[in-house]
Amino acid sequence: MPYLLNGFAIKLSAEKFNVQVRAVPDPGEMKALRAQFGQDWFLSWRGGFAYGIPKADQVAAQFGKNRIAECQKHEFMHLLSARLSNVLPQRFPNYKAFSRRPFAFLGQKEEIVGSVIGSWRGVDHLVHQFKIRPRYELDPRIIELRPDETEIAIFLKIGLNWSILAPLEDLQAAQIELAGLNVVRRDPAPDERRLVGTIAALQGCNVMLSESFDDLRSIEAKRVQLEGSKASFIRCLRKLLGSKYQEFDDARFRAEGEYLLGPSLHKFLEKMQGVLRKGEEFRLAPDLTCEISDIVEARNEPHYKTVVSCGGVQYCFDAAKVKRHEYAWSGLTKFGPFDRETFSKRSPRILVVCPNESAGKVSQFIRLFRDGIQSEANSRFAKGFSGTFGLVNPQFVTCEVPTLGKSDGRAGETYWRTIENHLASTDAQYDLALVVILDQHSGLADLNSPYLRGKAVLLTNGIPVQDVRLNTITARPASLQYSLQNLSVAMYAKMSGTPWTVSHDLTVDDEVVIGMGNVEMTGSRFDKKQRYMGITTVFRGDGNYLLSNVSRVCRYEEYAEELEASMVEVLREVKRRNGWQKGDTVRVVFHAHKPLRNVEVAQIVRKCIADIGSEQTIQFAFLTVTHEHPFKILDTAQKGKEVNEVWKGVYAPNRGTVIQLGRYTRLLVTNGLSQIKRASAPLPSPLLVNLHRESTYVDLQYLPEQVLKFTSLTWRSTQPAHAPVTIYYSELIASLLSRLKDIPGWSPAVLNTKLRSSRWFL
Repeated sequence: MPYLLNGFAIKLSAEKFNVQVRAVPDPGEMKALRAQFGQDWFLSWRGGFAYGIPKADQVAAQFGKNRIAECQKHEFMHLLSARLSNVLPQRFPNYKAFSRRPFAFLGQKEEIVGSVIGSWRGVDHLVHQFKIRPRYELDPRIIELRPDETEIAIFLKIGLNWSILAPLEDLQAAQIELAGLNVVRRDPAPDERRLVGTIAALQGCNVMLSESFDDLRSIEAKRVQLEGSKASFIRCLRKLLGSKYQEFDDARFRAEGEYLLGPSLHKFLEKMQGVLRKGEEFRLAPDLTCEISDIVEARNEPHYKTVVSCGGVQYCFDAAKVKRHEYAWSGLTKFGPFDRETFSKRSPRILVVCPNESAGKVSQFIRLFRDGIQSEANSRFAKGFSGTFGLVNPQFVTCEVPTLGKSDGRAGETYWRTIENHLASTDAQYDLALVVILDQHSGLADLNSPYLRGKAVLLTNGIPVQDVRLNTITARPASLQYSLQNLSVAMYAKMSGTPWTVSHDLTVDDEVVIGMGNVEMTGSRFDKKQRYMGITTVFRGDGNYLLSNVSRVCRYEEYAEELEASMVEVLREVKRRNGWQKGDTVRVVFHAHKPLRNVEVAQIVRKCIADIGSEQTIQFAFLTVTHEHPFKILDTAQKGKEVNEVWKGVYAPNRGTVIQLGRYTRLLVTNGLSQIKRASAPLPSPLLVNLHRESTYVDLQYLPEQVLKFTSLTWRSTQPAHAPVTIYYSELIASLLSRLKDIPGWSPAVLNTKLRSSRWFL
């Protein structure tokens, strides 16, 4: 059976068409050209030239030099793809475009909030002003499923749009706290930004703003509405629905799933195909039209394989790779961790920070965590932390935080001062800290968060931190045993341990895989995003974690220079650690989630490699690995698995499925049926893996398989991550750094010294 992609092939009416071209070195000139010629010409810029397609048989003025364009040439495929985006809205005259490229619009008939509460009595009328509608995107893309068979296809992406239409004055009258929520314009002009700013207060008919774009201090309340964010929905609907909120939220989640499941996508594909085929063919140029063809199929032909399988991932628990297992936790309990014989902290000293009002419960939990759960038949945590990881007499030292009778408003400061005083009162060194947080403290603002304030002071002292909520550690043993698995793996890794690696046969003297990320170091969404911090994580080819590096904060225009300096430092350290010798063949693979615009990261990396590895033969591959794309894969032969009389994972392709999308591009399935937990969970999105054309190592069978294996190398959980740890770890570091930067006394300097080899960010 072939795999289906969520798109429609198109058939062009001719192989050539007429176009006019003029040299336009600066793309910034296009706005003026469109103002001058846009009524008669469709204009698109690429590679220093502007291309014009006449919108009618006769035009008032010529745009440039006449040229006959061949449809199959790459430059003109991009032009036709852009033109198709431009004409698609004509098929939907009654729908207002949410965006133009890709063309996106909201469903008019379906609405989830109303369908959930339709039969409920006594619901506040304001609830009906909260809307969740399906959002449809039609995105023309160029694909090449087999060599030299390039074509344009229109991909259908389905999402959900949340909006809050209720007047701000009415929400305030319902005693909803609006301060801190964002507002958007109800009807923005073409040159206006939709997002306005953050509410400080409502004064009469005006919204006073605490922060905004363009330094706007206030705006008329009737011109704006609350941003349809999850935070706004939760705050408002918790107040308006009261005790019925959880029932609503559960029903909402199930209803949303009906739009995002595999069979639902298949149904919408067939429906959209019918809509697009109605009426006349799409007119791309006076001498070129196109019609909508079949749903795109990815199938293998006798002469070429478009679809391949990477197979399963084997977890390894010794350097010789003899001790292997299909499942991470089962392998750990059978063999122990990968570095059991060399781990240097066999008798770790662990600080336990906990609220004094829950010290007894925490003590009971520590015993179960250390020694294991034996009360459950076939316990999944029978050996405990000590037995599983081969530890000898680990010591847990308790530090009680005086929370009883204290205001939640000072919780963060109380944790900070208690930890700081404890560390100042002892010369003992700690290998790790376990910080227990009360449930009501988990949602506090960052500056008052015990989680962040405690993490900041401990990390600054070179102590990695594991946080856990009280409701997690007081769960019944039947569910607690699974939480303890994840907790113990993360804690061992934070002490620089290696729980497992993966089976990976190296074909060179050494292979290094480097993840590259960055974080915008700004205070809010409304700051000018001009300051960046680079993040690098480094692994051996078999998944052994080597180190991380955090660059200094710099302005955007300095980022390329700072990236180069940071990369040289990392490569020098890797060369020293791995002992590169003269004449060695070394492969360096880079993973980036989304390189910064106008910063040619691949060229910087190539220069750094040439500088550092002049005595070695360096193979270099630069991959972008991302979930930000419109593509889905449907395996219509996958019938799913029955759980509690419902089916989950229907049409979900198997983990490890790889589909060629272009000459340098692959779709990789990282979450298959086994990773889907609930029947209402959406059809997983594959990873889009793209190889930079300047790479010198170009094996697109090997590289996606390596990406898959690196999804199994997360030590935050016993389950695979949604992305390779090269990307995932960078995301975790970026998320923490962006929150820690405003905490008093925090400094990231220790991250490049004492904690460089620790997975402190897990």
